[in-house]
Amino acid sequence: MAKKIVVAGGGFGGFYALKTLSGAELGSQHEIVLLDSSDKFVYLPSLPYLLSGKKTVEDITEPFDKISKRLGIEFRKGEVTGISFKDKQIFLRDNDVIEYDYLIIAIGAQIEYFGIPGAENTIPSWRLEHYLEMQKIIASKNDIKIGIVGGGLTGVEIAGELAERLGGEKITIIEKMPYLLPTLNHQKASLAVENFLKSIGVNIVKGDGVKKVEGSTVTLESGQSLEFDAVIWSVGIRAPRLKFDLPVETSGRGWIAVNPNLTVKGVDNVYAVGDITYFAWNSDCAMKMAEEAILQGKTAAKNIMRQLQGLEPSYVHRPIFLNSRPKSLCSVGFNKAVMVWESKILFGRTAYISKMLIENIVMRDIKGKVGGGIATSLESTILKTISRV
Repeated sequence: MAKKIVVAGGGFGGFYALKTLSGAELGSQHEIVLLDSSDKFVYLPSLPYLLSGKKTVEDITEPFDKISKRLGIEFRKGEVTGISFKDKQIFLRDNDVIEYDYLIIAIGAQIEYFGIPGAENTIPSWRLEHYLEMQKIIASKNDIKIGIVGGGLTGVEIAGELAERLGGEKITIIEKMPYLLPTLNHQKASLAVENFLKSIGVNIVKGDGVKKVEGSTVTLESGQSLEFDAVIWSVGIRAPRLKFDLPVETSGRGWIAVNPNLTVKGVDNVYAVGDITYFAWNSDCAMKMAEEAILQGKTAAKNIMRQLQGLEPSYVHRPIFLNSRPKSLCSVGFNKAVMVWESKILFGRTAYISKMLIENIVMRDIKGKVGGGIATSLESTILKTISRV
């Protein structure tokens, strides 16, 4: 009997789940549906490059209509608001309902404002539309001062690209922690990035959080007030707020806890992959990285394929990027980046070239260009091999 497989979210995890299902030619036997609130895939890690003009919107996006036709699946546009595990139904913002037999939740994350007054009126740094708004603002004035709240990976990348376009003296980073890139917990990497940003004129405020935002005035916990022409919010993310008809175990800011095979705990026909998940690994947990989402999407799809054959979903996800052993690439503008690989770092042009190469490889795959799939699979194999998790 034909089954209906719904992948809610067409980001990295969702795309590679769909590609895996499509590669098994399940579309001719079962109904496969991609559900997303947008009409296009967006390569989120490349968004800061729009600000310096290194990449265009066309470079980092691909319409879901094209993807769905290429993969032989159906695309439905809609925003998920809730899920009934009992009735196997997905509820959408427009009051529409979609039924499923198997579901992969891959709807990513959303901006977290931490209840700080006025923060919701700043410019978030998460979606394509946010960066298009930034582009309009920086194009509207010759002399503009921009404050970036948050000195993590995204905040640093935005600062670097804006400094390259506007000049570093126009940019201020505000970070509550006493060092930049706090999620990496790597002193040498933080110092290397801070020294470089300061050398190009970027002002860095550390160890002082934001108390409130009024218009373009940012008041810090210390009482200091800073005036800007625009404020970009790049502090943190949380899981989208969904309604469920059964209790769902969550962690932290609403992340959905999953079993080692990526099924939602307590629900054997529903999976969660990518940013929305909390994947525990011994006493550690997986980082929220594009490469993690890619591998998770593939694993979830393979387990659904096993279930369709009447087998147990026995494939276990083995994370490569763990919080205690951080691995990351962060660009800082001017064709430079920092690569963190656990205790080691590499700063400069080589790290930047590596980042651009990886992003170009994956985007080629998403656009269905020749060689993209092979290169992406090779990259995943290399990462698995050298990580030895």
